[in-house]
Amino acid sequence: MNEKEKQLLEASIDLFAKEGFWNTPTSRIAKHAGVATGTLFNYFESKDVLIDAVYKRLKQEWMDHIMVGYPQNGALKERVEHIWFRHIDWGVRFPVRYSLMTQLKLSNLVSQEVQQSQEAELAFAYDMIVQGIADGVLIDMPPAYLGQIFYAQLEAAVYYATENNLSDMPLTRHIAQGFEIFWRGVTP
Repeated sequence: MNEKEKQLLEASIDLFAKEGFWNTPTSRIAKHAGVATGTLFNYFESKDVLIDAVYKRLKQEWMDHIMVGYPQNGALKERVEHIWFRHIDWGVRFPVRYSLMTQLKLSNLVSQEVQQSQEAELAFAYDMIVQGIADGVLIDMPPAYLGQIFYAQLEAAVYYATENNLSDMPLTRHIAQGFEIFWRGVTP
């Protein structure tokens, strides 16, 4: 990715977060990035393609953050707890990016192709849930539903931490307590 493409993505992230997707014309994104409007279309053929690129960038940043120190061969609880801590940490460190990623995920603006590619990258988490159920470590319930419960509780934890400006020890305690509540709820 070259510098102009990075500038355009960062300008898009900034403006989409401040003004919304529909209220942000490509001309304003180009101006905010310090490039000509035509330059934007050299990198992104349409606003839809740009939105997909923003979503992919945010998801990649999030995934890179999650995977730092991931205990690939650790026990299930250790791996799930790692994802829990790293997800909340990213949301608290980058609240604007986190909020925008969540908005894009919930919108109908991200193409099916991009959504499916992102889901494929998270297949390891789904497989982890399936194996945890099969091994009797997690309660027997549909894996997709358990994954949704996990994600919803992560969302609640990030929202509470950012709304209450938690940092340092209160944040660490909040994350740890939230994980223990979650874990007790999904294990037999």
